Amino acid sequence: MSKLRTRLPPPILRAKGIVPAGYDRVASTIALVPLLEKFQVDLDSLLIESGLPIGLFDHPDNLIPFREGTRLLGLCADRTGCPHLGLLIGDATPLEAFGIVGELMKSAADVRSALQLMCRFMPLTDSGGLLTLSETRQSARFSYTVYEPGVERAEVLGDNVVAASCNVLRTLCGRKWRPQEILLARSPPADLQAYAGILKAPLRFDVEQSAVVFERAWLDAPLATADPVRSRILEAKARALVASKTGDLVARVRRVVRRQLLAGTCSMQSVAAELGMHRRTLGRHLQRFGVAFKVLSDEIRFEVSRQLLADTAMPIIAIAQSLHYADPSAFTHAFRRWSGTTPTRWREAARRSPHSLSV
Repeated sequence: MSKLRTRLPPPILRAKGIVPAGYDRVASTIALVPLLEKFQVDLDSLLIESGLPIGLFDHPDNLIPFREGTRLLGLCADRTGCPHLGLLIGDATPLEAFGIVGELMKSAADVRSALQLMCRFMPLTDSGGLLTLSETRQSARFSYTVYEPGVERAEVLGDNVVAASCNVLRTLCGRKWRPQEILLARSPPADLQAYAGILKAPLRFDVEQSAVVFERAWLDAPLATADPVRSRILEAKARALVASKTGDLVARVRRVVRRQLLAGTCSMQSVAAELGMHRRTLGRHLQRFGVAFKVLSDEIRFEVSRQLLADTAMPIIAIAQSLHYADPSAFTHAFRRWSGTTPTRWREAARRSPHSLSV
């Protein structure tokens, strides 16, 4: 096997609390290992081919670069001949795989509190994606979107997260829990039967966020594992870990803006409130970095729009609405200002040459 090496792989990094920007804990995809054995595919060979270190999956706190990890999932799906491999990984991922976040969720008072904690402390296990929880009178939506730009094979990752989310909700709510609908931010796969069989819910593709939709009443369900004392201790520890993150303020602001934008509530005031500071204080901090909030939020809108144009078949009008533009022409005007071309032409170019445009 050593003959296959063309360069030294990077050293294995291990999470010490917060996951650095652009990395994931391998625990969230640790179920990949037995699945590859079942398909008789050698993991070490795939790691070498991907330029990743052998032994990467030996410890749940080992870190994998987000982009390389997603690309590895795609390679595994190709080599196993199983396009829905992401679903199988997520379906076999227990709540315990999320480390301190999973422990914190189990100690919460009810399902709503548990999911809110997972959204809030997602960077402790996954720094490349964003989770959001939204509610209407009848239903709740637990959503995931890729935060890291330029990610290849994001469709396999989305499948993984949706299936894992169903597993988490089933653990919290009990076996009677059922999803009402599954949304996937990808084009429909060739084999829909596998998706219907694993997710057991109506499916909708080409949407802005992958999500699990279920009855809102489940959010109020108390957890049998609730422990107020343990919850306070774990939350304090989680807050301290997040506060010790080495990334700069701009990276934190970008993450909050991205999540709030997708939730439809983004403003400088709301971002400052989530970061625990006054609006003017946030403005002064950003000014020190030479960053204007409006410019930063426009950059993120541009990132989101490119991902949706490249990875889904969503109509332009739907993308404009998801980014909260008053009408499609305003979105087209903004996109032309950012990229020098229209959304339609950008999508056509991306489809002709997927890797020629930076997403």
